[in-house]
Amino acid sequence: MNQQSDITEQYLNKCFDDFSKEQMRLLNDMKGQLTTDDSKDKEIQKQLTLLNGLVSGCLRLRNLKKQLIAKSNL
Repeated sequence: MNQQSDITEQYLNKCFDDFSKEQMRLLNDMKGQLTTDDSKDKEIQKQLTLLNGLVSGCLRLRNLKKQLIAKSNL
């Protein structure tokens, strides 16, 4: 990748923050439901599962990039 298209640590942090906020919003939606709508709960759970993977992936990629930068600076 060239310098103009590199994914930066700041961008990964922003993605992590955005995904985490969305997780909290979905959890609050699930907790705030007055009715027991199983289909809506299942859809929210699917979204939460996907977001968990994205959050984890962002952290792993950020840490890998940090390690590569640290190795290249030796």
